[in-house]
Amino acid sequence: MELWANALVVLVCVVAAVTDTRWHRIPNWLTFPAMGAGVLLSAFAGWDGVAHSVGGLFFALIFLLPFFALDLFKAGDVKLVMAWGAIKGLGQPAWQTFALWAFLYGALLGGIMALILLAWGKARAKGWHRTAALLRMLLSGVRPSSQTDISGQTPMPYGVALSLGALMALVLEWQFGSVCPFLSHR
Repeated sequence: MELWANALVVLVCVVAAVTDTRWHRIPNWLTFPAMGAGVLLSAFAGWDGVAHSVGGLFFALIFLLPFFALDLFKAGDVKLVMAWGAIKGLGQPAWQTFALWAFLYGALLGGIMALILLAWGKARAKGWHRTAALLRMLLSGVRPSSQTDISGQTPMPYGVALSLGALMALVLEWQFGSVCPFLSHR
């Protein structure tokens, strides 16, 4: 069953990365069926497998809910990590949960991606343009409305970073037997 779970994680990662890159969305038609497939796949191990899967799903939800509430993550990102929780289940101990480390590795990779985008010439020029536009508005006394766009930027597809983080967790799990080998309890 582990092989099927890993294949499902890879499939979900690829589709999420493509849809988030192309349309800046991680669609429900991907995440909800992935959650269901994870629970169904775990059902082959009996009720303990289902509990393991549902535990992983809710662990991911509880962990990411504050990030969503603070508007740091979109709902699609949260549901993507919940899908991984359902597919791979709750870790033993809980801090070895796949969804947690996929998220943390994704956050690290997302930070690196953001730094690369900032260092890129276009992003730097847009940043100066945004700062100049904001200063002009402040000096002229004009208050920005909700329709004023001073960002000049397109959102970074965070689903790509999260997907890369999940793939990194899979590789670590395959190579070392743990999604977080440097904190292994063994």
